[in-house]
Amino acid sequence: MIEEQEILFAHTLGVGGPDLELIMIAAAMAVLGIVFFFQKAVKPAVSIGLIVVAIGAGAFAFAMGGDEEPETQEAREASAEGGVSPDGASVTILSPAEGDTVPANEPVEITYEVDPGGLEPDLLGDMHIYVDGELELMQSTEVLEVELRPGTYTVGVEAAQPNHASFDPMILDEIELTAER
Repeated sequence: MIEEQEILFAHTLGVGGPDLELIMIAAAMAVLGIVFFFQKAVKPAVSIGLIVVAIGAGAFAFAMGGDEEPETQEAREASAEGGVSPDGASVTILSPAEGDTVPANEPVEITYEVDPGGLEPDLLGDMHIYVDGELELMQSTEVLEVELRPGTYTVGVEAAQPNHASFDPMILDEIELTAER
């Protein structure tokens, strides 16, 4: 099952959105401030000012990325079991089937079907693939691929928004797979 903290962290760092862009701008300002300070290209107050603004912008970006209300365990379980959003949208993994054994260390093709329900088609973005609750890939192809090392895994396919954010509740379907050599 995907935990709320993992989802928020994944959508704060590494997948886009205004919060990631603000973090990148903050990092660039901090680097400029440090470079200017050591090269004595400007007065020290300018360098220190850039670094202070960068720290503030970075803190604001993290605050902006984590303001979603935590979802209850029951809501997460309901969305994972049926993959149904409040608007009737759902994703269904067609193959491989629940409990299948797949070859380890080779690409496993995952076919799926998305029912947008009452959502406008432009509100659906790409697909996210989770392995044991960890975001592995973001793809927008009709057939998804994932490689698994030997073992048993919970593989989830999520239909996300165009900005990579999850719907609330998530539009998600999960299956258990065993990868063997």
